[in-house]
Parts: sequence; C-alpha cells; structure tokens
Amino acid sequence: MRARMFAGAMAALALEGAAGSAALADPKDEARVRQTVLAVPTNADLRAFNAIAPLFAEQVVVDYSSLWGGQAETTTPAALMTAWAGVLPGFDATWHEIGEIEVRVVDDQASATTSVDARHWLGESFWRVIGRYDFSLSRKGDRWEIIRMTLTVTGEEGDRALVELASERAVARL
Repeated sequence: MRARMFAGAMAALALEGAAGSAALADPKDEARVRQTVLAVPTNADLRAFNAIAPLFAEQVVVDYSSLWGGQAETTTPAALMTAWAGVLPGFDATWHEIGEIEVRVVDDQASATTSVDARHWLGESFWRVIGRYDFSLSRKGDRWEIIRMTLTVTGEEGDRALVELASERAVARL
C-alpha cells in the first residue's frame, strides 16, 4: 500500500514538473532581468546615476521602510536619482555587493530577489547595511523596467549618522 502511495506521489510530482517545465521562462529574459538588477548597485557605486534612471519605470515604488521607518513611496526615476546623488557622492567609497539573483518571469512580469551587503566609508568611519532586495519588473519592449524595489534589512553595523555627514558633503560638492 505504501509503495503504491509513494509511486502515485512520485508520478504526480513528475507530471507537475513536466507541466512546469513547459512554462519555463526564456533564459534570455531571466538574463535581462539579472542584468537590470545588477546594474543598479554597480552604477550607484560608480555614481553613474544617468545609467540607473532608465532602469526604472516612469513611476516606481521604493520601500526603504525596513531601514528608515515610514512607508513605501511612489516616485520618479529622476527624483530617486536626485536623492541618491544627494548622499552617495558624500561617502569616500561605497560597495553594494549583491548575491545570486533569483529570478521568476511570468509573461511580461518578473520578480528578482538578491542579498545585499552595502558598505559605506567616510574617513575612518564605516556604515554597513545587510539585507535583501526584492524587485518587481515589467517588460517594456525588449527590456525590463523596475516597478518596485524593496529593501529588507537583516543587519546593520557601524555608524548610521554617516548618512547625514555624507549628505552634507554631497551637497557641498554640487
């Protein structure tokens, strides 16, 4: 009896797997989603804000509530880049290291999740945020646009007050 139940369960799993494999996403779409996600922290560390803005939809939901409190905000890419440009250049260096990017594509919608280890240096001082980024993307023509970006913080080290100092330095450099 148990052998038949086991065999039946295995057959059901095999059928489920076969049905799921027919709906697998195009590997090129998964690659494009990964490229889009990877381009955000890479270009942020390079201060290439003009390269980041086109990765976002005309309206994007950004949720840093896990870090700063408050609520998710709907903003434009231009406003988001202005905010980032008002802080990141004030640090001596930043490095937003992300882990493996897990992607799921269904039709013209995609989600991507990756770990993040964001390091920020100012003089001899250091601030580090560890967590996870969750992205929602939508296909627009042959590219993918970020429509939502959520940071979930799992750890923090160093001096968060460096953000205020970096902001002051970034404004002074304008």
